[in-house]
Amino acid sequence: MISTTISEPLCHLTEVEKSYGSHSAPVLGPLSLDIHAGQVLGIRGPNGAGKSTLLNLLAGVLTPDRGTVTYAPGVRDHIGYVPQELSLYNVLTGLDNLRFWGLACGLPSKAISTRSRWLLEQMELTEKAKKPVSTYSGGMKRRLHLASALMVTPRLLLLDEPTVGADSRSTRLILDTLTHLRTLGCGVVLISHQAGELEQVCQSILTLRDGRISEGGQVP
Repeated sequence: MISTTISEPLCHLTEVEKSYGSHSAPVLGPLSLDIHAGQVLGIRGPNGAGKSTLLNLLAGVLTPDRGTVTYAPGVRDHIGYVPQELSLYNVLTGLDNLRFWGLACGLPSKAISTRSRWLLEQMELTEKAKKPVSTYSGGMKRRLHLASALMVTPRLLLLDEPTVGADSRSTRLILDTLTHLRTLGCGVVLISHQAGELEQVCQSILTLRDGRISEGGQVP
């Protein structure tokens, strides 16, 4: 088990700003934030508040115009990212989707085989493993989408609305998985608009408005 006590944050944002266009106002920032091991941090806010931009900066998909994003040693290569848009290939089976993402992560073939089958079992998708994803329900696709991000064995997991369109069973399984990952020392950042969802799994919740933190604190 990974220790949940470390001397520095997994990821540290210092006065980060991001704009789209050289003359536009920042869509995010200035914003400073720490993400720690064993923490599930919830992010909420209206559309256009900068939530997805924040996740893209944490994932390294975007670079800040100002400020810095720094990672603890070994974290940068172990970031799992679950965007709101499904990153699945409908013509492939569930198993082949996970194999694809394992190859993309640079995992050795034996690890890909072992981890993909284990994740399918954890996501209760073993019976559908060799069926095309086009035959999956919305909830099954959401579970497989999460599993694809877990192929890298993340130390930092970023999720943008991971339960949208999911049934109650799939939502419960996804949230239980996040809680379990926290106990293993993974840092988790979760964006959700679903009523009461953040309160179920997060130790702290931040509200973004106009690219800045307007509210934040511990969950009672």
